[in-house]
Amino acid sequence: MTIANNKIKMVVADDHALVRTGIIRLFSTFQRVGEIREAGNGKELVDICRLFHPDVALVDIEMPVMDGFGASEIILERFPDVKIIILTMHAGEDYIERFLALGVHGFLSKNTSQEELERAIYAVVDKDFYHNEATSSTIRKLMANRGREVAPKRVSLTAREIEVLSLICQEVPYHVISDRLFISEKTVHNHRTRIMRKIGAKSTVGLVRYAYIHGYVTWSET
Repeated sequence: MTIANNKIKMVVADDHALVRTGIIRLFSTFQRVGEIREAGNGKELVDICRLFHPDVALVDIEMPVMDGFGASEIILERFPDVKIIILTMHAGEDYIERFLALGVHGFLSKNTSQEELERAIYAVVDKDFYHNEATSSTIRKLMANRGREVAPKRVSLTAREIEVLSLICQEVPYHVISDRLFISEKTVHNHRTRIMRKIGAKSTVGLVRYAYIHGYVTWSET
């Protein structure tokens, strides 16, 4: 993703004004974060995404009018360029599984550190997805519990598509993939789009799951 003026446009969605104020003050210390908007519920968040076109939305789960799940579902469908990070007190595996299946780009507990929050924002912008131990553990357990009978069907990928898939799953930034493979960043994005279309994935989570199941990467790599 190319960010205008190298500053990331953010929106914070939480029904507690004090929480929003604290997060916005924290964001002001992040070097790469620029303009910030706030929403008190999911409907306001959707409206802001439509008008403001943020790069990243930091979203709470429990909000009035429309909750974080409903808002995220709409945003991912209507505004696919917006990266969504869920920030919540509900960090159980069932919540993580539900949101990862939906296609959000990161999931953090409200107990997370300032350093991890900043790292997650930059990761979803630069790499499309933020892996942490909670999300990786949840995906591993899903794979172990469900097995290969629910695996997406193996499809034919070109050698270059396999290279791109492996690097994406290792969280290599797109501009680095571009340099490493001697192709343009736009071509990297085009490869990603074709791979997702072939395997029926809606997000990078789907790419990671497919690559793991079919042996393109291992958990030591992701």
